[in-house]
Amino acid sequence: MVVEGYTTSYLNYAIFLWLLSGILILQIDVKGFKLAGLMKESKVSRFIGWFNIIAAVLLWVGELALQ
Repeated sequence: MVVEGYTTSYLNYAIFLWLLSGILILQIDVKGFKLAGLMKESKVSRFIGWFNIIAAVLLWVGELALQ
């Protein structure tokens, strides 16, 4: 089954945004929380950042499999 139309094009934007937000969270938020001494917040931000990156990669692989 090939998925065509507006869903596929919006999925590309969503994948890019999840990847970008994950990278930015890891680069900005985690470092800021560590500098402020907020270790719990740093761990949660690290989890959310990696979750976004992994979700983007899985969606991208899923999209490739559907094509």
